[in-house]
Amino acid sequence: MKIKAVIVDDELIAREVLENYLIKYCPIVEVIGRAQHIKEAVPMIKELQPQLVFLDVEMPYGNAFDVLEACQPQEFETIFITAYSEYSLKALNLSAAYYILKPIDITELIAAVNKV
Repeated sequence: MKIKAVIVDDELIAREVLENYLIKYCPIVEVIGRAQHIKEAVPMIKELQPQLVFLDVEMPYGNAFDVLEACQPQEFETIFITAYSEYSLKALNLSAAYYILKPIDITELIAAVNKV
């Protein structure tokens, strides 16, 4: 059974790299949606109801925490993927499954997906 996932990141290249890594190293994950900011992400998550959301922290129109707040009750696991280490405590306090710093380390990504 595949884990249905949505990728939310404002950088096209970051979305593409993550999706390519998932296809190659985490075939259990099926990417069913991609969003570049909160205005796309929230309705997409509510409509597609993924089991897992890969979430960048800093984006246009708000941040990852705004996405999580808008998607309550949260019925999916979250893996944060960001260049900012200072948000890790807040992310973990919001029950993030994993927190990965960019650039993505494949071993970390595999560990995060295995945890979920």
